Amino acid sequence: MEYNLKTVREKFRENGIFYTDRKLAEYMRSFLPKEVDEVYDPTCGHGGLLKIFADDVRKYGQDNNPEAVEAARKIPNSQIHCGDTLTKPAFMGKKFSAILANPPYSLKWEPNLLTNDVRFQDVPCLPTRSRADFAFLLHILYYLADDGVAAVMSAAGVGYRGQREAKLRKWFIENNYIETVVAIPGGQFVDTSIPTLLLILRKNKDSTDIHFLNKEEDLEYIATLDEVRKNGFCLTPGLYAHKEEQRLEIDPVAVEQEARRRMCNALHSSLETSCLIQDHLDGDNIAGYLDALQEVIDEYRARS
Repeated sequence: MEYNLKTVREKFRENGIFYTDRKLAEYMRSFLPKEVDEVYDPTCGHGGLLKIFADDVRKYGQDNNPEAVEAARKIPNSQIHCGDTLTKPAFMGKKFSAILANPPYSLKWEPNLLTNDVRFQDVPCLPTRSRADFAFLLHILYYLADDGVAAVMSAAGVGYRGQREAKLRKWFIENNYIETVVAIPGGQFVDTSIPTLLLILRKNKDSTDIHFLNKEEDLEYIATLDEVRKNGFCLTPGLYAHKEEQRLEIDPVAVEQEARRRMCNALHSSLETSCLIQDHLDGDNIAGYLDALQEVIDEYRARS
């Protein structure tokens, strides 16, 4: 098979791998401390997220694509390991105060091989075999220092999917590891137009609140833990940060007056039509029609 940029990107797309736009990478970086000594990307690819840091920042990364690893190793002050992050993690035992990551979305993996892995202990269940999204989140959480911050791009489904992912999402929330959730609208990647979620993880939060940002509508909302619980631990920002529907204030007196005005106009038009028929087409006399109307009017006048 002949390889070129198009075929490589198509292959990556099949495996849920998308290139992070420079502007989006800078936005992700904005959630980290301004000054960092070192940064870690567990699925670094060609090193796009690591390149936004200055040369004096120590950069650690891993990827299972040898060509991508070779490219990432050219980044100044970097240590890039080639291998599968989930099954053969590098830098085990090291903790990082700054982590940026855009792991593959909904990647298939083999959870049964890692049932005794320290990274996946104390959780209610392992992620389903068909989606490794939460496996990457658990890996990142394990590598995160107690005073650290991680900014992780994830598939939008991480915020609402059920079954095992619902249990893991609840576990992350109840343990107070999620600080901010950002809805990233589609069109932010060269390779796909799908919307995504940006999760900001922190172990030493000051409160149990979760900050929701809806970038598509430029809205934000701070939800309490109880609110998130009442919403079934759903992390979709649009559920919290959304535009309030404007309530239409209705004046019943004004509505009634308008209805009366329209009724009188309609009656006037009806009588004019009857008169024209009577005068020009030799129709029936409308006196009977007027008498019937007068009876209705007299009935309601007596009730007023």
